[in-house]
Amino acid sequence: MKNAIIIWVLCSLVSAQTIDVNSLRTLGQSNLSKLGLDRTKLTQEKQGQSFVILDQPIDPNEYYVGPGDQFRLNIISSNEAFNYSLTVSPTGEILIPAVGIIPVYGLTLGLAIKTMEKTVKEWNQNAKIYITIEQVRKFKVKVIGQLKAPGLYDVTPMTRISDLYQIIIENYYDEMNNNDKTHKELGKMEQDQLTIYDQKSQIEDLYERKIGRLEIDDEFHEISNRNLIVIRNQDSINIDLAQFGITGQNHLNPYLQQEDILVIPLRNQSIGIYGGVKRPNEYEYVFGESLYEIIQLAGGLRPDADPSKIEITRYNGPTEKFSFIVNYNESKDVKLNPEDHIMVKYSRQYKRQEVVYVTGEVVYPGVYSIVPGKTTVGDILFKTKGYTNRADSSKITINNRDIYEIPDRELERILLIPEENRSLSERAYIKARMMTHKGALETNSIVQAQYVKDFLLAKNDIIHVPENFDYVEILGAVQRPGRYPFIQSYSFDDYIEIAGGITSNATRNKFVIKAGTGQRLPARNKTIINTGDIIFIAEKMEYNKWIVLKDVLSTASQIAVLLFYIDRVTNSS
Repeated sequence: MKNAIIIWVLCSLVSAQTIDVNSLRTLGQSNLSKLGLDRTKLTQEKQGQSFVILDQPIDPNEYYVGPGDQFRLNIISSNEAFNYSLTVSPTGEILIPAVGIIPVYGLTLGLAIKTMEKTVKEWNQNAKIYITIEQVRKFKVKVIGQLKAPGLYDVTPMTRISDLYQIIIENYYDEMNNNDKTHKELGKMEQDQLTIYDQKSQIEDLYERKIGRLEIDDEFHEISNRNLIVIRNQDSINIDLAQFGITGQNHLNPYLQQEDILVIPLRNQSIGIYGGVKRPNEYEYVFGESLYEIIQLAGGLRPDADPSKIEITRYNGPTEKFSFIVNYNESKDVKLNPEDHIMVKYSRQYKRQEVVYVTGEVVYPGVYSIVPGKTTVGDILFKTKGYTNRADSSKITINNRDIYEIPDRELERILLIPEENRSLSERAYIKARMMTHKGALETNSIVQAQYVKDFLLAKNDIIHVPENFDYVEILGAVQRPGRYPFIQSYSFDDYIEIAGGITSNATRNKFVIKAGTGQRLPARNKTIINTGDIIFIAEKMEYNKWIVLKDVLSTASQIAVLLFYIDRVTNSS
């Protein structure tokens, strides 16, 4: 009996604790609901929010409240707490339940929060109040100007002028891409075998779109990015996005506000700045801009610029103009006029690097600096640590593309003359020019290569040392024509012998064609043969005997006629 009583008491205690826990859970949920902290509701609110990307935290003294802004309001009194998510109404007012309606449109964020706190305090002086903005609104601003797509654009209070300007530029690109797509669709028309009527209709439509694309393209290049105007509360704010990109000053690119009107004009006037600046170009003119500011917009002075010699050419009438020199130290005080031409003088000799290029079989090929008028070929070859073991030390090639591109007036003159009217010397000049590159020099022997090492170099010379290939080519009327090893002691007859001897079809015309110059020399046993040379023995040409006979008879008849007339003239005299 005693045990039964003990068990009954224990069960009663467990039951009582269960009731207390359930009661606490119910009470807690009730308080959460009262505080507006229902878990399901919080999850739904979080999913429903759309976040705005900010470039910096909102400044309560600069952010102006308007319809659509969402606030989080927390009120804690002595016996209960309230948590509200409140949105500013389209009329610019905010409703706090059990407190009242508060006008907040046009107030700064800081002032709007103070106004709400003051109103709640009037309702309950002992309440603790916490207010913050949790979501910024969207609104429309008007964009006007000679644009393809003026009108109303969606922005937020944290949208800068440059953001909206970029949207307008992207619209241009989108329209141009659409026109490109239309152009491709036209190319597909023939494949689809459209009717003549449909083809004509689509071609006309494409033509109109093509013209529209040209207009958009021109407009894109002509719309201003330096003389934008924001009309705000009957005031005009000048916007210079180009200077903002250089200086980063926010007053040149402010946030947009509700009821703003953005005016984007066309480019009207310009200033040209050239010479010793990093980005020489023509820039849009801005009233009151100084010489210093335009130089900074052009990237600043180059290291080789002469700051004491900045020449400004200025119009003082429709056609009359004059020039004056300005020192860079005075540039902040020099105001510019439309169509000014600025020339920042700079020195071509400032830290000027004159270089030559070395390629081929040298130990250290590369780009080497020279002193014009002093550095020789030998000096540069010394810097490269000389030839490799595969170099042909008898050959050094020097080219210069700058010299090669200088026009050859004599060659141009001769080429204008019909071939049959050219003199022998003119034909010889063409042949000589074809065999030698303009501005080039090539050695053909060790003695000549050694002599060339004393030559002075010019900038952009290209020095090439070729790889050595010891060979001689034997062509024409020999038994085994082809390439044979070069042997220093071999004569002309020796090479003919290793090629199998001369064929029965050979003529007496035997030549050695020099590798370096292409010069054709009559071949004799004493002719010096170097590596790369070509031995050529001409073959007898095969003729059609009947054609040869006709040519002989024709020539003979012409001679007979000529003799007849000579005889007549002689007898008559």
